[in-house]
Amino acid sequence: MKGIGIDIVNVSRISDKVANKILSRKEMVEFNSYLKTDRERAMEFLGGRLASKEAYLKAIGVSTFEGVSLPDISIYKDENGVPKFKGIPNALLTVSHDAGVAVAVVVIL
Repeated sequence: MKGIGIDIVNVSRISDKVANKILSRKEMVEFNSYLKTDRERAMEFLGGRLASKEAYLKAIGVSTFEGVSLPDISIYKDENGVPKFKGIPNALLTVSHDAGVAVAVVVIL
């Protein structure tokens, strides 16, 4: 194992107005589709993506202050619904949402 990171986000403390600072283009499409039908799910999605990307940065030992742009990091679900980082095969990710928070753990192999 080369690194591990964890992050937790209080979903009520984020706004849909910051989505473009967090999400990739493809994630933005998914977020907007949730936003049209289920705002709570949309905000959970946004919180989960923020927690995942922050956990990834912690796992690799850098920060957004070091020139890393969160929208450049993209997450998708594989055919089994498992979240994965696009183009980063050595990173394992798990995300959970409950009681108004989103939490993510990343392990770099």
